[in-house]
Amino acid sequence: MSVKIVAHRGESLIAPENTLESFTLAWMRGARAVEGDFHLTADGEIICMHDDNTRRTCGIDKPIAIQTLAEIKQLDAGVWKAEGWKFTRVPTLEEVLRTLPDYGEIFIELKSVGPILDRLETIVNEGPWRPEQLTFIAFDGATISEVKRRFPDHHAYWLLCNRLDEESKPKFTPEELVAKVRELGVDGVDIHPVNLTAEYVTALHEAGLSCNVWTVDDSAEARALCAMEVDSITTNCAGKLSGEL
Repeated sequence: MSVKIVAHRGESLIAPENTLESFTLAWMRGARAVEGDFHLTADGEIICMHDDNTRRTCGIDKPIAIQTLAEIKQLDAGVWKAEGWKFTRVPTLEEVLRTLPDYGEIFIELKSVGPILDRLETIVNEGPWRPEQLTFIAFDGATISEVKRRFPDHHAYWLLCNRLDEESKPKFTPEELVAKVRELGVDGVDIHPVNLTAEYVTALHEAGLSCNVWTVDDSAEARALCAMEVDSITTNCAGKLSGEL
């Protein structure tokens, strides 16, 4: 079985995460798929950033939701990584999608909820991308369910960590997880490897659902997941991990 390696926020071990430079480097290093995080700005544009505040990666302590695209485009999203990345800009979703090669796929993680879906629908419907190139993921169950309803031809996966708060035991049994995914009406999960066993992967696959895993940088752990026959592994070091596997 060929496990898909997904470059987490691009080739983020080397380049500033969630930037065109990071995604482009991932494609240059042979990535089949990348993952990026997306928020809605105050003026209704979708930009690529993990946090809901620009402080960590741009040095300005201000929520994305109250900034316009023009304001965010003035920020430096690279110098925090290294001086050589100075003046790297925050990209929009459309700019990120334009980096996709014909064979490429992107896991679009929706960090915002609600109004972001209307703008997303416009971008997707007006673009040239094939359904198999755009996969949607989200922690919010209502959001990922609505995404699947709006984009039935695209894969949509529910993001989760199968652990009870402050406890290490699983929140869901394999059967309960399958039931939850079916309740959401989505195509599978994108799950943190904590508490993940072959029983979960088998249960999901037997139900016709996909089992994807985030975020794994260790090759030994990745090999164990490959042995479980997970469908994809998201990693911060896609080029390195692909070579080791």
